[in-house]
Amino acid sequence: MATLNLTADNDVIVPSNDDTTYRGLGGNDTYILVSQKNSASVSIIDTEGSNVIQLPEWSKIKSIVVAKSALKITCDNMTVFTINGADKFSYDIGGNFTNNSSGKVKTFSEFVEIFELTPPSSGTVSTNTNKIVFNDSFRTLYEVTVKEEESGNKYYLNGELSPDISLSSGEKYVFDLNDETAANHPLSISETKNGTHNGGVSKTEGIRYFGNGYEGTEEKFSSLFSNESSPENAFVVFEPSSSDTLLYYYCLFHGGMANDSKILIDGFVEQVPEVVTTTITVQNAGASDYIFTAEGLQGNDPTLTLVRGKTYEFDVSAGGHPFWIKTIQGSGSFNQYNEGITNNGASIGKLTFTVPNDAPSTLYYNCQYHGSMTGKINIVDNNDNGNIIQSSGSSSNNTGSTPSYGGYSLDLDLPYSFDQEIIPPSGYDI
Repeated sequence: MATLNLTADNDVIVPSNDDTTYRGLGGNDTYILVSQKNSASVSIIDTEGSNVIQLPEWSKIKSIVVAKSALKITCDNMTVFTINGADKFSYDIGGNFTNNSSGKVKTFSEFVEIFELTPPSSGTVSTNTNKIVFNDSFRTLYEVTVKEEESGNKYYLNGELSPDISLSSGEKYVFDLNDETAANHPLSISETKNGTHNGGVSKTEGIRYFGNGYEGTEEKFSSLFSNESSPENAFVVFEPSSSDTLLYYYCLFHGGMANDSKILIDGFVEQVPEVVTTTITVQNAGASDYIFTAEGLQGNDPTLTLVRGKTYEFDVSAGGHPFWIKTIQGSGSFNQYNEGITNNGASIGKLTFTVPNDAPSTLYYNCQYHGSMTGKINIVDNNDNGNIIQSSGSSSNNTGSTPSYGGYSLDLDLPYSFDQEIIPPSGYDI
């Protein structure tokens, strides 16, 4: 490692040469730690004079190793600064001599205490962290990246796919959007899931936008993002208030990028409504109709009305007649609708349907083998009369009993691999 000796004057140094030791001589020297674009390893040693380490605004620390009188700090882009004689330095958080700004000055012990460490009498102690300097203090940092998933581009925070995050009111949190993958995906925060893409608006209180070295409005901030270029020093800073409870982060340009992720404030626990399941029994009348029973009503191949957000359990007892919920009416197992559905195509057992909020207005049910065993499902936001079974779609007996002829019961329910009529052989009087 090369050594660069400084002067005996009061020097201001920005250590930037990789694999170099900066050795201070006399004078009160100031060292401004600035991360390099590529990985770099820099050492500082200075035991004469009153010397200062400055960490300017937006400086990041990813890990720190502490010895009795030395520090090793890993910043973003894996720039590593080793400070020997660290107990002889002061630490200016947010200061920058080049623009005459000063921050909060800490002693060696006070500085490492920020990271919940104490200088040991021997050996080292260390911790991994994710902090960034803003307003002369270290803040929790969320580094935003974007990756393409099967359902489209998605936000990752600190390498995790669209996580829920817990924040505290009165604290400031920084979202870093400087990764090239986030170049066309400006982030904001709303009280509505998916924000403006779902009829909501962005938060105006407690949120600040920074880009290219300046603070601006959300509109100005978003204008810096495009497929062709990415902004520099792009950050969103958010300070929740004590009145905030449940919030959402989202992309200003594209819907669905945060999945169902939430921001929970001050330990807020979302009250999830208890799922009340409505049971609908499904039987068959031979190979001609399904018989539905729900909440005291019964019908053969009726129109069903289901409400978005509610859960329905179809108790199917129709051996040989697989019951499918579909997007297009017709026999077979094609055109299945499976969102929110468990066990679609059951002939014996339970099919559960939690109707999604974005379910289409019309679906259908069908037997896989018999085209006459079919009906319509209306999907609504509210069902004023509360009836699931709205009308009978068949002229078959609505009682649900097996049809009888001349006092004799006729049950010719057989599984078929194709739709066909049943023709009794001649010689039988039915």
